Amino acid sequence: MRIGIITAMADETMPLYEKLGKAKGEGKVAGATVHQFEIDGNEIYLAKSGVGEIRAALTAQMLVDIFEVEAILNFGFVGSLDNRFDIGDLTLVGATVHYQFDTSEIDDVPAGQYDGKDSVYFHLDRNLIAKVQNELGGILPIVIDASGDKFVASREEKEYLRTFGAHICDMECAGLAIATERNGIPLLSIKVISDKADESANVSFGEVVRRGLTKYESIFPAVLKAVSGKSETPLPPVRL
Repeated sequence: MRIGIITAMADETMPLYEKLGKAKGEGKVAGATVHQFEIDGNEIYLAKSGVGEIRAALTAQMLVDIFEVEAILNFGFVGSLDNRFDIGDLTLVGATVHYQFDTSEIDDVPAGQYDGKDSVYFHLDRNLIAKVQNELGGILPIVIDASGDKFVASREEKEYLRTFGAHICDMECAGLAIATERNGIPLLSIKVISDKADESANVSFGEVVRRGLTKYESIFPAVLKAVSGKSETPLPPVRL
């Protein structure tokens, strides 16, 4: 199976790079750094997109067009909108909303809702979510992500994002969801909480990056096993 993995920053990429071992090829493609690996018969393309929705979407499209990937995995840091989460907690994105998309001034459609859709949410692949949850024993909370091209730190901004029912916020997931939906390939996103649900985002994010508190590299082998179809146990239901 050909699997694309996208992270935004080097700090998010390095733990996976070290877990994957020696790359069989590497280089820059369309501005994104790509490392190629072969694991258990799977071709893995690890790409660092850069921060932001547009860069993330472009990198996803590049992996589809050039490397013909059959699924895309996304790992990275996110801000918390839910005080039940602690710094370093891992989450599994069930759906994302591009909260900055807004045509309401001309059509009265709610902010975040794209034309042709009946809600504001882009749902990530339920089958992959179920496989990963099954492989990991259901340990990851399934969350809704508010995604936009802005680092969110203030209490007021976080309150607004909660109106979308979101538990976390990031700057890439909506771009990835739009790109993968258009290409008809599954997307899975695992995120690590980098701040508390208050106004400490800029401080705690820097600390998380400095200490390398990603954690997702520890579950990566199980995630890869589930995504590549090596897991043979029944799938549990997925609930948001």
